[in-house]
Amino acid sequence: MTKASANTIQSTFPEVRASARHLHIAPRKMRLVTNLVKGMNALDAMTQLQHTEKKASPMLIKLIQSAIANAKNNFSMDPQQLFIKSITADQGKVMKRYFPRARGSAFEIKRKMSHINIVLEERKQAKASKVKASFLNRPKEEEVNPPAGGENVDQKAAVTEKPTSEEKKKSQVFRTDEQVKMNKVANKRRLFNRKTGE
Repeated sequence: MTKASANTIQSTFPEVRASARHLHIAPRKMRLVTNLVKGMNALDAMTQLQHTEKKASPMLIKLIQSAIANAKNNFSMDPQQLFIKSITADQGKVMKRYFPRARGSAFEIKRKMSHINIVLEERKQAKASKVKASFLNRPKEEEVNPPAGGENVDQKAAVTEKPTSEEKKKSQVFRTDEQVKMNKVANKRRLFNRKTGE
C-alpha cells in the first residue's frame, strides 16, 4: 500500500483522541472500568458507567464526553455512530507518603496516578431492529414439528406426570442408627478441619 492510499484511508475514517492525565487513581483500578467499555458505542458506554459504582466511573464519563465533543466540533461526526476503538490506562507519577510504624520506623505508601488515552472512530451501525423482529417472529418448535397423528396431548401429559408420594417413599434408602451417627461425626470433623485450615 502506498503512502498516498494510506493517507486517503485515514482521511475517510478520522480517529478522535482525548486524554486525561495525572488522575489520582491507580491504573490497576482504572483498568477494571476501561476494560468494561472497550469496543462499545460511546453513548452506551456512558450509560454503562453511570450504573457502575467505581471511583473511576465519573472520571471516565468526563473523558468520553470530551472525546464526543471533539468529534462533533472538530470533525462534524454523529455522536450516535461513535465507537470506542481503543482505551488505555497507563501509570503516571507516583507520590510517596510515609506512615509511622513501631520503634521510630516509617512505612512507605505509594500513591499511583493514571494517564488515560481514548480513541473514538465512526462506524455505521447495522440495523438491529430487523434482526430482533425476525428472531421474535421465529416459529416455535411445536409449530415446526407437530405431534404425530396417533399421539394425543393427554397421553403426553400422562407420561410427564410426577411420581406419587408412595413411589418416592419406596425409592428412599433407610439408614441405620450407626450410619446416621457416623455421618454426624464425619460432618463435625469436616467442619473442624475447615475452620482450622487443615
